[in-house]
Amino acid sequence: MTTEIEQETSETQTTRGKVYVIDRGRTKLRAGQGLLTGLDVVFRHFRDALTRKLEKPSQQTGVFTVQYPEERLKLPEAFRNFPILLYDDETGHELCTSCFQCQRICPPQVIHMTQARDPSTGKPVPAVAEFLIEYDACMSCGLCAEVCPFDAIKMDHEFEYSTDVHGGLTINKAALNRPISYYEKIAPTFWAEVKDSALKKLQGNMKRRPDLIGVAPQMVEKIKAKRAEIAAAQAPAPVSATPDAAPADKAARLAAARARAAEKAAETTPAPATDAALADKAARLAAIRTANAAKKTETGAGEPAAPATDAAPTDKAARLAAIRAANAAKKTETGASEPAAPATDAAPADKAARLAAIRAANAAKKAAEGAFAASGADVAPAPSAAEHAPVAEGADVSSPSPATQAADPTTDAAPLAGSMPTDKAARLAAIRAANAAKKAAAQNDGSEQ
Repeated sequence: MTTEIEQETSETQTTRGKVYVIDRGRTKLRAGQGLLTGLDVVFRHFRDALTRKLEKPSQQTGVFTVQYPEERLKLPEAFRNFPILLYDDETGHELCTSCFQCQRICPPQVIHMTQARDPSTGKPVPAVAEFLIEYDACMSCGLCAEVCPFDAIKMDHEFEYSTDVHGGLTINKAALNRPISYYEKIAPTFWAEVKDSALKKLQGNMKRRPDLIGVAPQMVEKIKAKRAEIAAAQAPAPVSATPDAAPADKAARLAAARARAAEKAAETTPAPATDAALADKAARLAAIRTANAAKKTETGAGEPAAPATDAAPTDKAARLAAIRAANAAKKTETGASEPAAPATDAAPADKAARLAAIRAANAAKKAAEGAFAASGADVAPAPSAAEHAPVAEGADVSSPSPATQAADPTTDAAPLAGSMPTDKAARLAAIRAANAAKKAAAQNDGSEQ
């Protein structure tokens, strides 16, 4: 190794070791040339500082000045100026839990906080009631951000706080609060590292905060408005009041409902008989169905008339009256040629019952007369609802029979208009009408024998 070094032509042996001579390819400067070369470098840099701006970091000469505030340099994520507090953008809850770690570690002791308490129980909750930082004495060391276990306090990049008011640099919680999105914009890498753990801890603390405690002051009104919108959307739609009645109390609403029900019933109720003006619905239905049954037996061709199936009587008395009237009509068709005399032993207690019994007897009598008429004879229907019984063709209508005169509605309609027969009277009328038809059929059988 020593032998090889000694053979190199470019090395010079000295007492301190080896010396290597480097040839830069420049001619040797003589008297005054070095001074001129140095001045040339100075003038070139001066010229470039006035005429050329630095565009790349590799450039060594040019303008280094930034035209602030129009031009601003991008600050690194690790830049620290003054501390700020973070809160969630969606819920408005602050990440700070008032653990007092930042207050204990602060070297100049410029951080002051108060823990929030539940107003109903007085117990402390994991939230901060007030937070103050004296920016004028803060040394921007960043120890508070390093020691915070909930990542609630971070270092801001804002540095334009110059003011002539000394007390204006004591910042309260409302001025310290920043949304998480703000810090994520200035330090995306730092926040991505702690995002998951910070939000997970926040969710656990929110469960222990009653109502709006722990919510940033600038988010309280927004949270209340959002809750009102949700409550309005979940509430049932109010029922629109009818234009004819909008009662304010229960009694008025009941009265209006009953009035509407009465109007609806009046619209659906069939028109009363013009001859008798019956007030009770059951009595009117019984009289109409009795007349219809007699009419069907008269126009039939030997076959008994089937009871009407489409009608649906609303009460028991009306249904019984319809069934018995149909049975009486069936028996009168098969009876003898002699008409059955109307029952005289029946003494209805009510005028409406008497009228129904007389009309049922007249219907049975005319049905018997029509049975012996010629097979090709036309049967004329009842001319009006007042008679409730058809008249066979060829019958003498100039001199009405005593039964017809008794059933004439002109003599009894006026008193009946003011009467209101009860359900009991209607049932009695139907039973007596059926008995009268039954007796007439029995008399016809006796005459044949």
